[in-house]
Amino acid sequence: MKRICAWCKKELLPREELGTEREVTHGICSKCAVQLTRDVPKSLRNLLSLISEPVLIVDSQGVVKTANTSGQKLLGKDLVDIENYPGGDVIECTFASLPDGCGRTEHCKTCAIRNIVLDTLAHGRGYKNVPAFQNISTPNGDRLMRFYISTEKIDDQILLRIDDVTEGFAA
Repeated sequence: MKRICAWCKKELLPREELGTEREVTHGICSKCAVQLTRDVPKSLRNLLSLISEPVLIVDSQGVVKTANTSGQKLLGKDLVDIENYPGGDVIECTFASLPDGCGRTEHCKTCAIRNIVLDTLAHGRGYKNVPAFQNISTPNGDRLMRFYISTEKIDDQILLRIDDVTEGFAA
């Protein structure tokens, strides 16, 4: 499959031949992503809001930089309660409320969401529809929730898409 930037048409990765068919898909290269985020951040938010699935942009420190409308709706939060907060605080991880906070507790070492985001950041490899379980604080008490997430690296940030969330099995 050939991947090209939807803005500048630059090839993103070496193309993979699939039989005699040549499929083309679109993404965004680092240069175009930086240009969009630097010059027109409101337009980036508008662009993200066109994506129907909940999407968060996470930086290299695990801090959520922004979320699309669907992400805000899923989380039940406005941008002011999302932007520039650690991911665990944004999704209401029960361990993020411990004294050391998100990313610094013993539990964070085994957090699938955190590990997938960090791996995507370190190696540039995106993930698709990966199951991850997380203890989440809800108005009805702590719940084990199952997330299906996908990631894509854009320069030094990660696009984290939440494909599905359901209540998990009792721990």
